[in-house]
Amino acid sequence: MVRFWIAGLIVAASLAGASQAQTQANFVALTPTIDFSHAGYRGGGVAPPVLPVVIRVEPGEGDDTDRIMAALDRAGKAKPDAEGRRGAVLLAAGEFQVEGQIRLKVGGVVLRGAGEGKTVVVATGVDRRSLIAIGARSFAPEVSPVAALRIVSEAPVGAVRLTLETTEGLGVGDAVTIRRPSTAEWIAALGMDAFVGWRPETRLNWKPGSRDVIWDRRILAVDGRNVVLDAPLTMALTVGDGATLRRVASTPRLREVGVEMLTLISRHDPARPADEDHSWTGIAVDRAEDVWLRNLAFEGFVGSVIDLGADSRRVTVQDVAASRPISEIGGLRRRTFYTAGQQTLFQRCASADGIHDFSIGHAAAGPNVFLDCTATDARGDSGTQESWATGALFDGVKVRGGGLTLTHRGRDGQGVGWSAANSVLWNCEATVVEVRSPPGAANVAVGCRGERVGDGVLEDARVMPGRDFHRAQPQDPASLYRMQLERRLGAAGLEALEPAVYPVEVHAPRLTEAEVVAWRAATAAPVASHPLTVVDGRFVIDGQPAWRRRIGFAFFQGQMIPALAEASGPFITRFAPGLEGRGLTDDLDAFAAGLKTGDVVHHNYGLWYDRRRVDHDFYGSPDQRDGEVWGPFMELPWARSGQGRAWDGLSKFDLERFNPWFFDRIARFADLAEQQGVVLYHKLYLQHWLLESRSHYVDFPWRPVNALQATELPNEVPAAEVFWDVSDPVRRDLHRRYIRHTLDTLKGRSNVVIGLDPEYTGPLSFVRFWLDEIADWEAETGAEVRVALEIPKDQMDAILDDPARSRVVDAVGFHHWVYRPDGTLFAVRGGLDKAPREQVDGIARPQDLADRADAGEVRRALWRSSPAMRCRAYREYRDRRADLVVLSDDACPGLGRAVEATVGAEARARLRPDGDLIAPTDAAWGLSGPDSAALIYSFDGAAVELVRPVAAGRSLKWIVEDGVSEAHVPAEGSRLAPPPALAGRPLALWIAPAS
Repeated sequence: MVRFWIAGLIVAASLAGASQAQTQANFVALTPTIDFSHAGYRGGGVAPPVLPVVIRVEPGEGDDTDRIMAALDRAGKAKPDAEGRRGAVLLAAGEFQVEGQIRLKVGGVVLRGAGEGKTVVVATGVDRRSLIAIGARSFAPEVSPVAALRIVSEAPVGAVRLTLETTEGLGVGDAVTIRRPSTAEWIAALGMDAFVGWRPETRLNWKPGSRDVIWDRRILAVDGRNVVLDAPLTMALTVGDGATLRRVASTPRLREVGVEMLTLISRHDPARPADEDHSWTGIAVDRAEDVWLRNLAFEGFVGSVIDLGADSRRVTVQDVAASRPISEIGGLRRRTFYTAGQQTLFQRCASADGIHDFSIGHAAAGPNVFLDCTATDARGDSGTQESWATGALFDGVKVRGGGLTLTHRGRDGQGVGWSAANSVLWNCEATVVEVRSPPGAANVAVGCRGERVGDGVLEDARVMPGRDFHRAQPQDPASLYRMQLERRLGAAGLEALEPAVYPVEVHAPRLTEAEVVAWRAATAAPVASHPLTVVDGRFVIDGQPAWRRRIGFAFFQGQMIPALAEASGPFITRFAPGLEGRGLTDDLDAFAAGLKTGDVVHHNYGLWYDRRRVDHDFYGSPDQRDGEVWGPFMELPWARSGQGRAWDGLSKFDLERFNPWFFDRIARFADLAEQQGVVLYHKLYLQHWLLESRSHYVDFPWRPVNALQATELPNEVPAAEVFWDVSDPVRRDLHRRYIRHTLDTLKGRSNVVIGLDPEYTGPLSFVRFWLDEIADWEAETGAEVRVALEIPKDQMDAILDDPARSRVVDAVGFHHWVYRPDGTLFAVRGGLDKAPREQVDGIARPQDLADRADAGEVRRALWRSSPAMRCRAYREYRDRRADLVVLSDDACPGLGRAVEATVGAEARARLRPDGDLIAPTDAAWGLSGPDSAALIYSFDGAAVELVRPVAAGRSLKWIVEDGVSEAHVPAEGSRLAPPPALAGRPLALWIAPAS
C-alpha cells in the first residue's frame, strides 16, 4: 500500500527541469489524501468560543486549591446551553498558589485568567502531579451489544468510507471505534520481532495487541453496507488484517472545556538547578474531547507543559509558550508539547530549552498536527517519539539545535522501533531532518531545511545533477494544513485559526470565603479506620486474621505501553510520567480499594531506576551514553543532587537527601491501608543491587561513581559486605539517616510492618545496628513501630535470644530456610557476600539427587517439605514467644491450640529445639528447657524413642486437638507410646519440669 499518496509526490520530485509554476502546481495537486485539516477543536476549522464569566475568584492567603475548585464546582452546576457550555471561571489578577491539583471534571466549563501575564498560578509543594487535569474521572466506554463488525473491503490511507459485513444497528451520529489490530504477522513483516538484547521477547519485541491503532469517529452517513466517517483514517486497511468497527453506546469524555489566559509556574528549589521535586506537568488532558488550551505561558515544569493522553480527541492548543524547564537532562523529561491522542492541533506554540519539544506518542491514531511551532535551544529531537504514530503532520515547524524525525528509533524507549507511518514534515526546519519509511507505509519530508537523513526526504523537482540552487527550499503551498482546511471549509476555516479576542469583563459575581468553607465541608469524606492489632500472637484486623494474601510486585520489569504494563501488577513507588493505571503510576486509591481485608502488600525499592539496565550484562553494563533513561522508573529513596554525572547519565545521588515522592507514596498508601483494612509490609533495603551481576550494581546510588558522599564501596560486585559494614562512620551515618527518615515518614500509621530486606544475607552486626536504631527512635519519639524479622535462621535465633533486641521484634518469617522432609535443616548463611539464590541449590544433597533426572523438581519438593516439618518450623517460634507473630501458615492449627491451652506461655518460652532429646524421625521433634522440661511433637502419632531417658515416675500429658491424657514415664525403657485411642493422630507430649 506504499503506492497510496506518496507516489504522486515522488513523481513530482522526479520532474527535473520543469518550470517553477509547473512544479508548484504538481506539489499542490499531488498532496496527501489524508486530510489533516480534521485536527483540532470540533474536528478542525472551528474557533473555540469565548464563554461568558459566571464567577470571579481572588487569590487568598496560602493554598488556593480549594478556592479554585469551589469556583469550578459552582460553574459546573450552571445550566448548559445547547452546545453543553456553562461558562468561565475568571481568576483575577495576582498570584494563586496551588499545593494540590486543579481538576476540570464537568463539561462546559472554562478556567480563564484576567489577561496576558496578569494571572499567575504557581504549583507549590513537592508532588509530581499535573497542575491542571482535564478529563472524566474514569473512562470505560459502554460498547454496543452488537459484535464488532468486520471491514470487508480495502480502505486506503485517508479513507472516510468503509465497507462492512453489515450495517445493521448502525445509524447517523453513532460514535464508533475502528480497530486495526497489531497481529503477529504484521509485526514480523515490519521486523519488530527481532530485537537483540537480554530476553528481547519479553522486553523489546512488539507483542500482538500492543500497537493496535484505534480511531474514534462518528458516522456521517450509512449507505447499504457502507458507512461514511467524520474524519479520515490514517492507515490503510486490508481484508486480511482483521480490522473491525464497533458502535460505542456512550463515550464519557468531558466536552467543551478550556483553559486560557494564564501563566502557570512550577516552583522549584532555587538551590537545586535540576530539582525534580515539583510539578511535572502543566496541563494534562485525557478522557476529553472538544477542548481548547490557548494564550498560556509555562515556566519550570519537569516533563510536559501540555500532555494530551491517548483518550483525548479534537483538541486545539494555540498561542502557548514554554520556557525555563527545571529537570535533569534525561528520558521522559522536557517533552514540552506532547500528544498521544487524535485529531489534536498545536499551533503557534513555542518551546525553549526542551528536549523533545514537539512529540507524538504511542500508537497515536491521528491526524495530529503541529503548525507553525518553534523550538529554541533544543536538547533533543522533535517528532514521533514512541511506536507507530500514524497521520502526523509537522507543518512549518522549526527546531533550533535539535532534529525533526519520523524514523525507526531502534531499541530506544524499550523497543520503540518504527515510530511513524503515513506522516509528513512540510516546509520545516531543523538541525537534522530524518525521515525513513516502514514496510507498507511511507513518511515524507517536503520543502524541509536541515541535514538530510533517510529515504523519505524529497527533493525539489528543479534540482539538477551537480547543482543545488533549489535544494531544501520551501514548497507551495506554504502550509499543507491551511491549504487542506481552506479546500474543505473555505475562508471561514482559516479564520478559525486566528488568535482569540477576549472582551473586557465589566462585572461577575465574586466567590466568597463562606462558599469556600461550605465547599470544603460538602466535599470532606469520612475516613474509615481498620487498624492492625496483635491478638494472641496473631495479626488481626476487625477481629479477623490478617496477613492472609500476599500482594507482591515486579521489582525490575516494567513497560510504558498500557496494553503491556498491566501484567507487571501494582507497585507503590513505580513512576510512569504522564501515565496512570495498573502497571504504570498506580492509582493508590484504586489499588487499595481492590484489596481484601487482611491482605498484605509487600514493598521495597525496586531494582534499577532505568529500564535500560534490564539488559543485564548483555552489553557489559557500561556507562550509559546519555541520560535517556527508559521508564517506568522504579523510584529510589535517595534524591538526585543535580551535580556530576552518575553511571546512568543523570546526576549523582545525594545520600543525605531523600526522594519526597517515594516517601509520600508509601505514607499515602500506609494511610489507605488503615482505611481499607490491609497491611503494608515495607522493607527498607534490597540487597539484590549488591551481588551476583555487574549489571545489578553499576547504577546503585551508593556506588562511589553515583554518589556525592564517600561511601568507600567497591566499584564492582560483590559489594554487600562493605555496604552492610557500619564500622565506617560515613556509612553508619548514612544508614542511620535513612532508617530514621523512613520511621519518621511512617510514624503513627498502624497498619505498617517494617522489615529489613527480602534477600538479606548480610552480617548479624548490621541486624543489631538496625534494631538498635529502631529502639532508640522509639525511645526518643514515644512512637512504636511493628518490626518483622526475616533473616538467616541462625541470626534470627541469636536476636530472639537477646533480651533487649528481641523486644523490638514483633514478627518473624522463614527466610530461605526449611526443615527438609527427613527433619534435617537447610538454611542460607549470612555474612558470605552470597545472595540467597547463590546458596539455595545446596538444599539438595548428593543422596537427594542420586538417580533423579529432574534436579529442579527435587529441590522444589525439598523446599515444599512435609506437613510435619512445616508444623515443626511454625511451632518452634510460636512456642518460643506467645506474643510473637509467625508469618507462616500453621500446618497443625488444631494441635497448636491444644498445646497452648495445656502448656502455659511462660513454660513454652523457656524451651529450645533439642536434637538430642529423641531419636530423629521425619515426623517427630523435641524441645527441652530448664528442670528437664520437654515438649515432644509426633505428627503421625507414633511412639517416640527418648535419647535421654526421663526419670521414672515423672508426670506427662499426651495432647491431641480435642483432649489431654495423663500418663507417667514407665519404670523401664525409653520408648514412650501414646494410648491406643490417640495413636495415629498428630499429638504432643508434655513432660512437666521436675519438682
